Amino acid sequence: MVKQNQVCSLTVEEWVHKMMATDVELDEDFESQLSLSERPPLCRPVYSKKGLEHKADLQRHFFSVPLEHLQYTPEPLWKELSSQHEGLEELINEELRPFSRGILILSRSWAVDLNLQEKQEVICDALLIAQDSPPILYTILEKQDAGARGYSTLTAFTLKQKLVNMGGYTGKVCVLTKFLYLSPESATESLGGAGYQVDYPESYCLAGTQQMEVLLQSLVIVLLAFRSFLNDQLGCEILNLLTAEQYEIFSKNLHNTRELFIHGLPGSGKTIIAMKIMEKIRNIFHCDAYNILYICENEPLKNFINKRVCQAVTRKTFMKNNFEEIQHIIIDEAQNFRSENGNWYWKAKAITQREQDCPGILWIFLDYFQTSHLDSSGLPPLLAQYPREKLTRVVRNADPIANYLKETMQEVRKNPPPNVPAESLEMLSNAEWAQGVSGNFEFEIDLTLKEIVTQVVEKCHMLFRNGYSPKDIAILLSTASEVEFYENLILNEIRRKASQVNGKRVLYSQIMFDSVRRFSGLERNIVFGINPRVADPAVFPNLLLCLASRARKHLYIYSQNF
Repeated sequence: MVKQNQVCSLTVEEWVHKMMATDVELDEDFESQLSLSERPPLCRPVYSKKGLEHKADLQRHFFSVPLEHLQYTPEPLWKELSSQHEGLEELINEELRPFSRGILILSRSWAVDLNLQEKQEVICDALLIAQDSPPILYTILEKQDAGARGYSTLTAFTLKQKLVNMGGYTGKVCVLTKFLYLSPESATESLGGAGYQVDYPESYCLAGTQQMEVLLQSLVIVLLAFRSFLNDQLGCEILNLLTAEQYEIFSKNLHNTRELFIHGLPGSGKTIIAMKIMEKIRNIFHCDAYNILYICENEPLKNFINKRVCQAVTRKTFMKNNFEEIQHIIIDEAQNFRSENGNWYWKAKAITQREQDCPGILWIFLDYFQTSHLDSSGLPPLLAQYPREKLTRVVRNADPIANYLKETMQEVRKNPPPNVPAESLEMLSNAEWAQGVSGNFEFEIDLTLKEIVTQVVEKCHMLFRNGYSPKDIAILLSTASEVEFYENLILNEIRRKASQVNGKRVLYSQIMFDSVRRFSGLERNIVFGINPRVADPAVFPNLLLCLASRARKHLYIYSQNF
């Protein structure tokens, strides 16, 4: 440990304190969903941003435990399955007759929900969380199937494992399995062999509301957790939770929602859902990464996407190649696409509809507020963008940045660019903003070149002293020539001011320098915007919005006096 520029040994007390301490930024901006001291040994930390739903709120929203009866959820899926499969309602009602209180959670495939592959012969799975009973996973089939037992056993084992190692459940837990068959012949043949055979001790039964809710809160983490974008910065593995709005879209039945347009406000989680949907596609349709294509406008966002899940290309590359093996396509930041190289939308639609009997998935994510050009985007007219979902809860930005975003979005809404349908901006009326995260926002104009460089360098060193690293910082400009000019100027000045910070050499080259347009879809804790400008004033508020929404915690915009 370095104290007053000297290397010192840690005392036992100091070492224990540092090992048990949490990251300052996590404490300030996020709420832990699990007890750091009582969680199981293999369980990773789980955080949600301040101002968003806690796991208990999400549990009550999705899996509320009824007071006196047995509840089937989600109700729309239950009604759909009952109408599609004659005898299903009677079969399940009869099976659950011994249980008086609890919740039956239905899914097209609990395997897919747990990131396993779907079994096509399974009609649905149903997880019973009932009083005075261990959890029971029912697998419903039309008739007996040789692979059903392996499927059900693996799903139940994975669920049990994830409830503990991911959801942080500390009680005794087992997941029993049982098969239900719609065919009377299969049901008769399976008597004595379709159910769970292990007789667990009474301590594995859920005694009442509190135990059921604790288990269901762990289940919420299992279903809604995703790998945090902060992992690379923090140097450890943590999980964040989807919001209720995000999960409603993610949990859609892909068999019934082959094409979907998702309009999302800046910072509402469009790219997160896009990445999770591609994982879900792999499990439902049993395909490989080379069968799924992710398309965006810019190279940096393309490079950010996990290549183990899909192929990732820019729009221009997409228009140049055939992609014979592609079956499913996810398109992100579509508002900034252009039709200069041809009709990308019809090409994507043609690829995903090659197999007419089983068309692929085509989901398109966009945000008209962040349109940064006046050319045709190639998107179909707004009324033809159907079915359509909206993401209106903004979760990324600290409070001062969020306040600036609100003002800028109102300006865009009042004076939309001519290529943006005004009706698409009405969703701002339903916007919600996660509150409670502190940060900084500065906007200074009429500065000299020297003043801008001095401001940026001093702010960077101040942020380094506060524990941030160069990887936390993005410095965004308007043109490629400006990027090169300012990168050399600022890095040289930073290195001249100090070659070492906090006793260790700093890799200043890890600061990201890029243009606002190229950085679309990405984010950093700290963003500097230098000389934001556009060729046409009609999209200037949109460019400012695109710039500001990239910053999580600190936003500094400096403009030169030309």
